[in-house]
Amino acid sequence: MQKANFSFYTNTLLDGGVVALPTETVYGLACLALNADAVDKVFRLKGRPASNPLIVHVLDLDQANGLSYPDEMCSLLSKRFWPGPLTLILPKKKVVPDNVTAGLDTVAIRSPSHPLFRKVLQLTGEPLAAPSANPYSKVSPTSAEEVITSFGNTCPPVLDGGKSEIGLESTVLDLSCQTPTILRPGPISKTEVEKVIGREVLNPNETIETGSPSKSPGLSVKHYAPETPVRLYPSLKELLSLAPSSSENLILIPSKKSLPLFDSYSAAVMYFSETGDPVEIGRNLYTSLHKGDLLKKKIIHIPLIEKTGGIVEAINDRLRRASTI
Repeated sequence: MQKANFSFYTNTLLDGGVVALPTETVYGLACLALNADAVDKVFRLKGRPASNPLIVHVLDLDQANGLSYPDEMCSLLSKRFWPGPLTLILPKKKVVPDNVTAGLDTVAIRSPSHPLFRKVLQLTGEPLAAPSANPYSKVSPTSAEEVITSFGNTCPPVLDGGKSEIGLESTVLDLSCQTPTILRPGPISKTEVEKVIGREVLNPNETIETGSPSKSPGLSVKHYAPETPVRLYPSLKELLSLAPSSSENLILIPSKKSLPLFDSYSAAVMYFSETGDPVEIGRNLYTSLHKGDLLKKKIIHIPLIEKTGGIVEAINDRLRRASTI
């Protein structure tokens, strides 16, 4: 892992290379978005299918104007949520390489808030494509250590910016269709978006089959998945009644407060948060899955989060896509 030498990271990017950068959501595998060869390197390193587009990261709406055709809704939303965890799908300009957008006529754009990522954006003066810094479909990294563990000997240089503040990928909102539509739930909710633009937003919870081009990343049936198979339960109550207590299993629960319920279990038990607060669960979700995977158990058993609103929809979306049995 390289030290925080901005000249090194920016020069690597400007030379057409790939580096891992911290964002407030998860760590990203960054390259120059307008350099098709550099973009190909990201796809190869991740093992990512060409049908899965990349999000382009910009400093502000002015830089987004060079890549796309923003409308009034885009202007309102960027003023309210940028920099931050909102990705907007917009009609693209020809300058954006087709491999960035899966050959579609739209491009996904957001402005990250992490100060180190923004510093690199300023120094390169270029938009950066940056999918999550992990092999395709695996658990996203929220620390530099998790990036290094994910890639091993093939790991690119990593700029260590500490643990990601949010820990879940951005909300993706499609503004290229007749009715604004959330394609991937994230930290910014449907209600928050509707308050800003003053109109209804659809939330279809779309899933893309393998090989089909998608406007947004993160829509595959299987995604965010650890190596250990994950079995998902609709509630903590059902997990308590159905999950085996064998030591071959790991049980991951929302809150430390529920630990006494498992005193009679021989299974390993971990928790996502101290209190069950959804924001804390979201921040710890991927780290907990990474740590649970290292235990090499037969199955990881997890209940859905039973609260509603806010970031819960995004957490449960990631859990559903991570579940494999």
